[in-house]
Amino acid sequence: MKVALVVMPLAAVYRPSLAAGLLQAALKARGIECQTKYFNVTLWKMLGAEPYRFFCHEAPMTALAGEWAFAQAFHGRREGAREAYAREVLDHPVWGMPTALRGHVWALEAVAPSFLRIAFESCDWGQYGLVGFTSTFEQTMPSLCLARMIRERYPKVKLVAGGANFEAGMGRQYMEQYGFLDYVATGEADVSFPRLCENLREGRGEVPPGFLYREGGEVRESPRRKEPGYANLDVLPTPDYEDFFQLVRTSAPELGAGMWLPLEASRGCWWGEHSHCTFCGLNGEAMTFRRKSWRRVVDELEEVGRRHGATPVQYADNILAMDYFKDLLPHWAGQPVRTEKFFEIKSNLKRRQVRLLKDAGITRVQAGVETLADGTLKVMRKGVSGAQNVALLRWCQELGVDSLWNVIYGFPREDVDDYARTLSLLQKMGHLRPPDICSPIRMDRFSPNHAGWREQGFTRIRPMPAYRHVFSLPEETLHELAYYFDYEHPRFDEVLARGAELQAFILQWQERHRRRENGELAVRPHWRGGFVLVDSRFNLTPASERLAEATVALLLACDAPVSREQALRTAAEATGSEDAGALERELSRLLERGIIASLGSLLVTLAMLPDGLRTERLVRAH
Repeated sequence: MKVALVVMPLAAVYRPSLAAGLLQAALKARGIECQTKYFNVTLWKMLGAEPYRFFCHEAPMTALAGEWAFAQAFHGRREGAREAYAREVLDHPVWGMPTALRGHVWALEAVAPSFLRIAFESCDWGQYGLVGFTSTFEQTMPSLCLARMIRERYPKVKLVAGGANFEAGMGRQYMEQYGFLDYVATGEADVSFPRLCENLREGRGEVPPGFLYREGGEVRESPRRKEPGYANLDVLPTPDYEDFFQLVRTSAPELGAGMWLPLEASRGCWWGEHSHCTFCGLNGEAMTFRRKSWRRVVDELEEVGRRHGATPVQYADNILAMDYFKDLLPHWAGQPVRTEKFFEIKSNLKRRQVRLLKDAGITRVQAGVETLADGTLKVMRKGVSGAQNVALLRWCQELGVDSLWNVIYGFPREDVDDYARTLSLLQKMGHLRPPDICSPIRMDRFSPNHAGWREQGFTRIRPMPAYRHVFSLPEETLHELAYYFDYEHPRFDEVLARGAELQAFILQWQERHRRRENGELAVRPHWRGGFVLVDSRFNLTPASERLAEATVALLLACDAPVSREQALRTAAEATGSEDAGALERELSRLLERGIIASLGSLLVTLAMLPDGLRTERLVRAH
C-alpha cells in the first residue's frame, strides 16, 4: 500500500512539515511507501511570494482569511458572501483587517479554484491506499476541498485528517460534518498513524487509539491513550524531508536562501505543568513535558546536517528544557561549526545563560515576553517580573541573540494604570528591538481563559465571527469546532482605548526599527580610558557623557533586576564610597533620564553594557 501525505496552503513555504516528515520516516521504517506533497509551494508560486507571505505572517489569524477564500471554492460562490464577510469580519473593530490589505484576500479567492484543479490533477490519487492531510493554522478548508475532490473520483481511497485543528473535540465535529473523511487523528499520531496504515495494508479492521472513524454510518472513537503519544521521544525517527528538498531543487530553488528546517527536542511545557499561562492553548491536551536526551538531539542534528547541509534549524519546542543548559548547549558551544538555531525560551534566564545560547548557535529566540507590567504578568501566571523581561531583552541584544517578543493586553483583571506605566517604559526602550505584535489577547481553546472564562472575569464568549462565514454551520457546532473565540468583559472598551495608545507607539517604533533609526543607549570605551555613555534613542540628537566611577558601579549593580537598597549597597562596595547621599543622587539622576528603569520594587539598567565594562570592574575588584 502506498500513502500520500498532503501539506496544503497556507502552511509556510520556507520550511518542510515536521509532522509529515516524522510520519513519512515512520512509515518508511515499516516498509510502507510514502510520498509527501507540498501543495503549499504550488500556491506560493501561483499567488506570488509577497501575497502568500501576507497570509502566513501578517493577516490576523482571527479573520481566517485563507480559510474563507477556500470556503468559496468548497461551498460555491454565494451572492453577497464577500460583502457579508467584509462587513462582519474584516470591518470588525478589534479582530478585523485594514481595507488596504484586503486585495490579497480577494486575489486568493480568485485563484483558489484553479489551484485546487492543479493539485487534484497533479497525480493519480487512485494509486494510494490512504491520503493524509495535516492541518495547523489555515489549512483546514483547503484540505477539505481537496479531500472531497479525491473522494468523488477515487471513492476507495481512505482519507485521514490530523493536526492541531482536529485535536480533541474539534475533530469529532469535522468527522460529523464532513462525511468524506474516514479517520481523524485527535492528538499525537506518531504511534497510531503508522499502525493504522499497517492494519489497512494487512486488511485488519482494528483502529488504533487516538482516532475517530466510521462504522455502521456512525462516528466512533477508538480507545483513548492514558498518556500523550510517545513518552520516550528518543525513539522517534529523524524527520524525512527528502520530498521537500527535491521539490525545492527542481521547482523552487529560490526557497533555499531563507530556509529553516523544523526539528524538536521536547514536547509539552514544563512551566505549564506547574502554572498554565492563562492565555496559552498551544499544548492542547498534551501538556506533559517530555524531552529527548541531549545526545539524541545532537545525533539528530548531525544526521540532518549530513543529509541537507548546514541549513538553519527551527526547534518546534514550546519551551527550552532547562536541563539542556548543563549538557546540550555546552556541547554545541564546543563545536567548531555551529548550525544556526531557533528556540522558544522562558524569560527568567541569567545573562550567562543567554551567552550560552549564543555560543551554542541559538541566534534567534521567541523570548516568552508578552508584557512588561508586573500586575498583568501575575494575571497571566507567567512566573516572571517585568524587570526580568527587560533584562532578558537587553542581554539578548548585547550578546547578538535576536529576540522576538509581544505586548498583549485586555485581561479583565489587569490594572488599567499599567498601560500608562508600560507606555512610559517603552518610550525609554527605543534602542532595543521593538515587539513584533501588540494586540488584545486572543482567546484560544485549551487555554485557562477559555476553559474557565467565568472565573477569569469574562462575561461572554463565542466563536470568532469568521467561523460562520467559513463553515456555514450552526452556532452550537461552531462552539465545538472553533479554536479562536471572541469575548466580552466589563472593562473591555476601556482597555481597548488604553491599548490603542500602546499600539500606535509600537507601530512607530517598528517603523523606525525597519529604517534603522532607533538610535542607541550604550556604554562605550573612551579613547582616553574609562567609559562614555551615548544616548541617541529614537534618533534624537546624540548626547554623551564621560562616566564617573559611581555611575559605572550603579549601571553594573542594576545589570540584573535588583532592589534599590541592594543596588546602592553593591555600588558602595564596588567604589569604596562612604557618601551614601552622592550615590542616591546619582541613582535618582539615572532613573530620571531613563538610563535605569524602575519596575515595581526592582531596578534594571536599560543601557547596553559592553563586556569590557564588566571585565574592568572585575580586575579592579581583585
